[in-house]
Amino acid sequence: MKLNYLGIVGAILAFISIALPWWTESVFGFNYDLKLFDQATFSTLNYWYGWLALLFVLLGGLLGLAGSVMPNGKQTVMAGGILALIGIIIFPIGLQTDLMRLNIPFGIFFSGTISSINVSTYLSYGFWLALVAAIIMLLAVRYPKPTPQAPSETPSLLPSPPPSAPPPTMGT
Repeated sequence: MKLNYLGIVGAILAFISIALPWWTESVFGFNYDLKLFDQATFSTLNYWYGWLALLFVLLGGLLGLAGSVMPNGKQTVMAGGILALIGIIIFPIGLQTDLMRLNIPFGIFFSGTISSINVSTYLSYGFWLALVAAIIMLLAVRYPKPTPQAPSETPSLLPSPPPSAPPPTMGT
């Protein structure tokens, strides 16, 4: 069995991204980070999308890891990459919808002044790492290419064919 190291790397990156901030709001130089599993800082958010993204990225990482260590697991690795990608799509759409619902004067990406206060918001490194993880898992489906294997030296249960007679010689 040959391990799919690229799929393993993608799965590990997906797991790491879960613990990192996915969105950051910066006010007066202080950063308020929003992680997939912790919304305490932003208690007014209806945070279904964060939990759903967490579920998809976690399942994607698990499938990516499982498919990378099992023979013929490329479809499982691809399913993991797709699930992680779905989580990555759900999070910003849900967050933007939630920000609009609350009539907050900024969106996912913002840099400007609100009531003479400098504010910037952006998707943070946890989000981008999860995107890289999903791409790596999807690429892992194509790599490594299967290597041709030498014929097996193990004895076969079938009888061997009898040796062929040497070719006839002319003369003697």
